Amino acid sequence: MKKKIIGTVVFLALAAAFLWKLNDIFSLKQEDGILPMEVFYEQEPGSIDVMFYGSSHTYSDINPAVLWEEAGIPSYDLAGSLQPLWNTYYYMKESLKYQRPKVMVVELVRAIEDRDYIEEARTVTNTFGMKFSEEKVENLKASTAEENVADYLLGYPVYHSRYTELSRADFADYGGDPNGSASKGFYPLFVTKSFESMPDMSQVAEIGELSEKSEEYLRKIIALAKEEDIPLVFMISPYQGIIESEQAVFNRCAEIAAEEGVPFLDFNQMYEDLGLDPASDFAEASHLNYRGSTKLSAWLASWLKEMYELPDRRGGELYASWDQNAADWNQKYENQLLAEEEGWYDLLQLLPESGDGYYTYVISLNGNYDNGEQPLKETLTEIGVPEVIAEQGGVYIGGADGETVLPAGTDGFCHLEWEHSDLEVTVSPGGMIFLYEGENQIRAADGLNVLVYDHFTESLVTAVGFSAADGYSCVR
Repeated sequence: MKKKIIGTVVFLALAAAFLWKLNDIFSLKQEDGILPMEVFYEQEPGSIDVMFYGSSHTYSDINPAVLWEEAGIPSYDLAGSLQPLWNTYYYMKESLKYQRPKVMVVELVRAIEDRDYIEEARTVTNTFGMKFSEEKVENLKASTAEENVADYLLGYPVYHSRYTELSRADFADYGGDPNGSASKGFYPLFVTKSFESMPDMSQVAEIGELSEKSEEYLRKIIALAKEEDIPLVFMISPYQGIIESEQAVFNRCAEIAAEEGVPFLDFNQMYEDLGLDPASDFAEASHLNYRGSTKLSAWLASWLKEMYELPDRRGGELYASWDQNAADWNQKYENQLLAEEEGWYDLLQLLPESGDGYYTYVISLNGNYDNGEQPLKETLTEIGVPEVIAEQGGVYIGGADGETVLPAGTDGFCHLEWEHSDLEVTVSPGGMIFLYEGENQIRAADGLNVLVYDHFTESLVTAVGFSAADGYSCVR
């Protein structure tokens, strides 16, 4: 009888562990809302001086790495896309159980929300990252109809059908980001949409109205800050798609802020202060890209430092993860510069100078690669490519994985196996192939090809060709 009881207990324990692991695998791990909250729980207690809250305008536009490098401010973005003010309020309440920031900044673009409940996907985004707590229960009650609350709390009924969507990221920590443990909630947009000018909201004097629910939670946010005796700042991030009716709502937010003594930064009225360039600083109509976010973040670093006399925490042992986060950002920034480069000469010059030794780069001269019009061979030799490759073509592998030389016309092979991917380079009398994760990355059949892999972010930075037949124009 005793053995049967023990066996039953062991079976139940194993079953529970198995179900727990399944739940962990199937659970949503999106960078939007959920992962930033989960990583927030891992921050050292008492280490965050500035908390930023709000929608995607927060996590795409405010870069804590810039605040850290500019002013030594340890900050964190705790946000989710289309986050209504009720979700922001409960995110704030939850965060104050773990951190005691010196300033709380709330981005208010979703004050324009006029629905009592938003779509299910956004409710998931803005609640699922929270630990089970009274705040999570209240957040869900504010976010969905009463009959849905139990399913959202359990989680599994919402995402149980994800087995067809599972990827490598579902089995890896931090969604597969090797530096995810140092993340501060920022997710940059590395795309650019050019606009001719900035929208002019300076003449919009109308005072709009918030929905009853949005105004209720705006005032709850103000009351929470006062109750906790933590300075509160409201801001509106700049965006191209703003319309006059939205500006009127923001004018009402500014009016409430003035009544309550809360600083209000409306960056749609402060383009020149930021130095924003409409041609280069936006990802699309709603968000800044990585260049624009750097400008906004630098401005905030200076303003917050001056207004609240925030200490410079650089060098403090408690803040080592902000150094790691800044290193990750700087590497991604350099990667982006390489990925955007469309001139063969400038790209080759960048290779030995960038990456802090983390790059493996593959350079090949394919087919009729020299049109005699540009100093291709001389440039390759200057950056360390062996003369045999510059003179007769072939493949040169350099950087972090050491040097490999595979001259054209011979049979050569190199296999590089990395943490989560691999590269196979084959040279034969019939041509050359770069297989990265099974896909050929050769872009120019006749010309120069360059592939760059970054070991720091464990990612392919660029695979680009330059066609000799077309003046070494860029081919992606």
